[in-house]
Amino acid sequence: MSANLHLVAMVLLFCMVSKSVVAMARPMISGGRDPCSVSDFKVLCRSVVKGQKNVNAATEVSIRELMKRTTKAKEVAASRRKSGGGLKTCYSNYDSAIGNLQKALKDLKKNDGFSLNINLSASLTEFDTCNDAMGGAKTSNVFARSTKTLHEMADNCLALSTLVKQ
Repeated sequence: MSANLHLVAMVLLFCMVSKSVVAMARPMISGGRDPCSVSDFKVLCRSVVKGQKNVNAATEVSIRELMKRTTKAKEVAASRRKSGGGLKTCYSNYDSAIGNLQKALKDLKKNDGFSLNINLSASLTEFDTCNDAMGGAKTSNVFARSTKTLHEMADNCLALSTLVKQ
């Protein structure tokens, strides 16, 4: 009889541990976990999200900050695009990325995770293309770093969007 009690106790302990491990592994649903735990660029993500624990709010804040920084980068690219070196490509791609990010915000409001992911993926592609265009260019390091940061921010937005409930 005592062997059965030990077995029951072990099974109960295993079940309790399993539930807590699964709960800890789940990246922030409602219990205050860090939504940036799913991102590849966690430090950047946390600097943008600033402690926001709600997934939808964190995603929205990230998209809006990316739009703001993309708009600034587009202005810089506009003033220098005649110099070539990928800036013309970046200018055009930033415009497309902003459009995709605007659509993504609407998708987020509608809880349309599928469309949200499509539009964020499209904006990420725009930033990738800009990065590629800047690859061999002899332009300022500041602009090259800016395109890299925009890419990383878009990647974080896409990662956060995977947590949005549909």
